[in-house]
Amino acid sequence: MDGYELILIQCEDDVEAYHRIRHHVLFDGSSAYLREGPDEVREENLSLLLKRHDQPLGTVRLDQKRDRKAIIRLVAIASDIQRQGHGTVLMTLLEQRAASLGIEELFVHARPAALGFYTKLGFKPFPFEPDNGESVQLHKVLV
Repeated sequence: MDGYELILIQCEDDVEAYHRIRHHVLFDGSSAYLREGPDEVREENLSLLLKRHDQPLGTVRLDQKRDRKAIIRLVAIASDIQRQGHGTVLMTLLEQRAASLGIEELFVHARPAALGFYTKLGFKPFPFEPDNGESVQLHKVLV
């Protein structure tokens, strides 16, 4: 994983890159995208940017919950570099960070098209939010 890092967004350039990637990849540039939604500013929710050699590549938010659990949200890799292994690196670094925070179980809402990606990483179907029928719900135990 030469040159990769998964960092908390802090400086303005990283904040802009984080929102630019998410807005374009996940929301197709839609005006429905909220940069400062209520979940974005919660202290327990970590907004993270994947960089390689200081270039922003992807985003993810880790929402920490009780009982050593967390939900992975809004995973995105810049459109022009998808399917090159960056998503796998992002998830590997995210799992390492989660484990360092004492998290033992990860949950994710996956788009049906991303199901293969998550199952290759060891995630298994597991309904955890019954009112969300638009996604495939998965989990992975880290310990």
